[in-house]
Amino acid sequence: MRKYITLVVLLVLSALVFGQPPKKTRNVAKTDAPAVSARKVSVDFTSGLKSYYSGHNPEALKVFNGILLDNPKHDPSYFMLSKIYMDQKNYADAKMALQQAMKLDKKNVWYKVNMAKLLSTMGDDAAAAKLWEQICKEVKNNEYYLYALAECYLNLQKTQKVIETYNRMEQIMGTNDEITRVKASLWLYINDVKSAVGEYDALIAKYPHNADYYIQAGIIYQSNNMLDKAYDYYVKALEITPADPQLNMALASYWEQKHQPEKVMECIARVFNNPEVPISEKQPYMRSCMAAAVRSKSQSDIQRAANMAETLIQTHPTESEGYVCKARLNVMVQRYAEALPLYDQALKLDNTSFALWEDYFYVISKLNQYNKMLQYEEEVQELFPQNAAVLYQLGLAYLQEKNADKAIDYLKQALALSYESDKKALVNKALGDAYQLKGDEATADAYWRKSKKM
Repeated sequence: MRKYITLVVLLVLSALVFGQPPKKTRNVAKTDAPAVSARKVSVDFTSGLKSYYSGHNPEALKVFNGILLDNPKHDPSYFMLSKIYMDQKNYADAKMALQQAMKLDKKNVWYKVNMAKLLSTMGDDAAAAKLWEQICKEVKNNEYYLYALAECYLNLQKTQKVIETYNRMEQIMGTNDEITRVKASLWLYINDVKSAVGEYDALIAKYPHNADYYIQAGIIYQSNNMLDKAYDYYVKALEITPADPQLNMALASYWEQKHQPEKVMECIARVFNNPEVPISEKQPYMRSCMAAAVRSKSQSDIQRAANMAETLIQTHPTESEGYVCKARLNVMVQRYAEALPLYDQALKLDNTSFALWEDYFYVISKLNQYNKMLQYEEEVQELFPQNAAVLYQLGLAYLQEKNADKAIDYLKQALALSYESDKKALVNKALGDAYQLKGDEATADAYWRKSKKM
């Protein structure tokens, strides 16, 4: 009986020990592995960023690829790989890396932005536009993304889409001069003049006292030969700012097309008589009138240009432009004595233009007053030390002053720097004259003979 009881006890104990499921014990290494891995990825990723932004792309490439070996779902590493490949202009691999990043994190807008930029760089503006549209839906009120979208549509020559995109930008930024200008040019590109002016009409409705909007609308109509419509806008602008230079230049052009020269000059006079208008805004029309005078040589064109030049002298006495223009007009009608003091004044204000010096040389040669050059001797030597024409003029000046030695010195320098036969002939002739002045007839005769052989 005792043996039986003992056997039962042993069987029960055995059932208790071996029949229970094994007790779980904590495996420290296994439990901490993900945390250790995450820390390692974080440390390695930081190291990769440092390498990349320090310009060590090969090392950064190695680090990010290493992270992906351990953790293939680490989308920031794919993103950084795409940046490295972009820097290397390896666009195909950059695209694949970005695709992986976007697959792993479908909500990351920054990945999409970089992909859209990459697609544009690769010339796939259609795909880029599609992605930008998606981005603009996800990120509201971002004008920079809309601008990128507009660029894609522009490259795709979808002008209407570009305009629509700029309209969306306008909803964010409000009415904007720059956007209006761009939209107007786009309407003109597709030959819709009315819509182009309509962009400025919208600004006029908002800012009725800004003359520039009337002027721009008028210019659009005038450029498209709708003169009557243009004039209506110009009249309104005149009520606001009658002395505006852009308005008066546009009106001058308008009256030219209407063949009313008196009114043209009235508009120009309003601009030229205003000293507050910078000379840079007057120069284009001044030079246009000078060109017309040179081309036609008519008394009326010459007189008109002369009046304008005189006005420039009065309103901008410290600028050389008016003096130069008036001097050149005098040369045209062979009034060299009247041109000379104007050139002298122009040279006092601006002596850096060699074209101006050439004009001056021509006038003093016509007047046979080469000695006038001596007042500029130091200036021209400093400005044009190796210029044969300048040295020749100085030589002639000293020859006229009966200073043979100085004349010979300058003329020999000029001869050494002269390469065209006609120029060399002139210098040789002058050297002959200088040596004759010096009393050396044999050397003079030798130089004269050289001048005749060329």
